[in-house]
Amino acid sequence: MAEASAPASSANLGAGFDTLALAIELRCRVVAEFADGWQVDHVGEHLPGSRSQDAVLAAAQRAAGREGPLHLTVSSDIPVARGLGSSAAAYAAGALAAWRATGVEPDRREVFGLVADLEGHADNAAAAVFGGLQTVTVTGAAHRLALHPDLVPVVAVPARELLTADARAALPDALGRQAVVRSLQRAVALVEGLRSADPVLLDAATGDEIHERPRMQLNPLAAELIKAARAAGGLFACWSGAGPSVMAIASGARVPEVVGSMESVLGGEGVVLTPGVAVVGLV
Repeated sequence: MAEASAPASSANLGAGFDTLALAIELRCRVVAEFADGWQVDHVGEHLPGSRSQDAVLAAAQRAAGREGPLHLTVSSDIPVARGLGSSAAAYAAGALAAWRATGVEPDRREVFGLVADLEGHADNAAAAVFGGLQTVTVTGAAHRLALHPDLVPVVAVPARELLTADARAALPDALGRQAVVRSLQRAVALVEGLRSADPVLLDAATGDEIHERPRMQLNPLAAELIKAARAAGGLFACWSGAGPSVMAIASGARVPEVVGSMESVLGGEGVVLTPGVAVVGLV
């Protein structure tokens, strides 16, 4: 029997579209053991949707190959179809548990490559495997960025789902030059603001024209949650992945106010979480 777990992640972070992701301490846990045939059992509250393949099973079969079959037991704290990287975490934990069951402890870069290939989003894959604040370079490599220790993620998770495919379909095919320049300015301010906790830089990083603005009609609640979080003292707020969740970044002293403000907007139709940063990724 072998075990593995991987964290959730909040990707994009506004201007870091398909480039940045922050690992957060909600986890998908997988136990793998040899069996007569491939089998996967999901237990707990957060179960995979019927419209998608089973990510844990797909990753385990890719990793174990002919060394299987395996019986996989999955327990996840990560809400599904909410923009929190549930599939990346499932791929990562499923692959590593399967490898370990066959007596292999792979290099984390190998796991990252497998997860990025299956997931299609290298930013979520990087955060799930390596933890912390991650960026993905033009070569496809993951690189850890500095995150100020006083910054705390606050995540508002609406009750409704928003499928990534629908969110992708809303994106424009092209952007004007000035929109690109503003996006670059926000991205640079964001990376330095997260490193330094500089409120001026994080304020300048807020707002996005690449994916948040085009998707707003799919999830009008996001704008209300971002506005509420900022008004309550949040230093930064953005869509989490493709939504519908929204992540705010606050200093520790302002977290209760930010939580309360976002809860008021949700009005009981969802939850607000303070999971902390997953400094360690796949274990």
